[in-house]
Amino acid sequence: MAGKLIIYHGFKISMKDINQENTNLQDNLNIDQFLKTFENVAINHYGQEIFNKWFKDLTILILNDHEVILRAPSKFVRDWVRREYIENKSSKFCDIISSIKNKVKKISIIHDDSQNAIKTVSKKNNSTIANLSKHDNVFSFGTDLNNRYTFNSFVSCKYNKLALSMAKIASGLDIQTNLFDDKIPLFIHGGVGMGKTHLAQSIAWQLKENDKSKRIVYLSAEKFMFHFVKSIKSNDIMSFKEKMRSIDVLIVDDIQFIAGKESTQQEFMNCFNSLVEDNKQVVLVCDRDPSALENIDEKLKSRISGGMVINFKSPDFNDRITILKEKACALGQEISEEVINFIAQHVKTSVRDLEGALKKLIAEKLFLDEEITIQNTQKILNQYIVKSNSESPTISKIQKIVANFYNIKISDLSSSSRLRSISRPRQIAMYLSKNHTQESFPKIGEKFGGKNHATVIYSCKIIEKLLTKDLNLCNEIRNIEDKING
Repeated sequence: MAGKLIIYHGFKISMKDINQENTNLQDNLNIDQFLKTFENVAINHYGQEIFNKWFKDLTILILNDHEVILRAPSKFVRDWVRREYIENKSSKFCDIISSIKNKVKKISIIHDDSQNAIKTVSKKNNSTIANLSKHDNVFSFGTDLNNRYTFNSFVSCKYNKLALSMAKIASGLDIQTNLFDDKIPLFIHGGVGMGKTHLAQSIAWQLKENDKSKRIVYLSAEKFMFHFVKSIKSNDIMSFKEKMRSIDVLIVDDIQFIAGKESTQQEFMNCFNSLVEDNKQVVLVCDRDPSALENIDEKLKSRISGGMVINFKSPDFNDRITILKEKACALGQEISEEVINFIAQHVKTSVRDLEGALKKLIAEKLFLDEEITIQNTQKILNQYIVKSNSESPTISKIQKIVANFYNIKISDLSSSSRLRSISRPRQIAMYLSKNHTQESFPKIGEKFGGKNHATVIYSCKIIEKLLTKDLNLCNEIRNIEDKING
């Protein structure tokens, strides 16, 4: 046991340390007593059924004054408890643990199966740090990749088709790579939970598969900033610069987090320019269009916009059906067309919520041994449906927000006035109605005083064209969208 390591959340834990930790605990804390107390409190709070379903088979891996690491009997239970209880503040799970062990600051859960979680390292090499990641980042500050985030598990739909095609070209997988003589920077943006991170990591996995000698770094903008600042404090900035400029592929997630950090932006721009000039691949992931980024140097925005900018739009009804069917198939479950259609109709917020809703249904089916019907689907997914209904904007809501923003009457949007002060807000409202609702062009036209679908299509194209060159309009629409989603 002394020569084994366990990896959880990207950290490495020596089994020798775990055994020593638990040996010391026998004098200070009875683990059985902790579990017994937890059982009593959890049953009192959640009920016997929930406890038996999710907590009964959990065991303690590490328990000390500052940390609790739970061991789950399966990956499914691990993921469920992590998402629904540990990461969900409203569940009070962490409060329960803290009430038993009040100094605990970190609560984790793992499933340490012998093939994936535990890797053996010889005693001879115990003094060295073992790289247990399936993806060998060239530097230790690169973030380990999720082995589930590959092109094979990415569901291709209409809403992400362009993004997927460009990602495959960037990874050298697509036959159209000869269209681009040089590596072009790729900027992927879109809402939360739409699959941006999945796609970015798929690029890294594929590049590594193509050429294992490639030096690939995937990290968040926050982590880039952390290591940059750390190198300054340790008077090692040149080493940082050399490392960042010697890689073959740089993938940075959540790039919006460098907003307002002038020195970090400058260093990132220098690194970006150096890599692009050397024909190296750069992929950036963000929650908004580069033109809508605030507190970002204009030179950096311009440099980023010079690459291929891909927008992840929201999946429509047919996309959601495709996603649900493929996810259900991947989980080895058969779900009726009626239920699939019901979920697709009512859960519209994000792909992440769509997958979460499906997994919740399947969990109920497996543990309660009940057939999934429309009736129990509606009951089980009530929280997702309420969230979706509350977050899904309507054309009427968009019209009201746009009218208020431009200080005009709502009725002006349905009029035939061609005054610029009226017609432009009308075009913007039509554009936003198409992008933020599931309504068709004819339906949108009907809500704007009976305009035909051709007028709506024309309005959308006009605004899309203007957004590529009018920064003020980009900011206006960004502000309006914040109000729509607020």
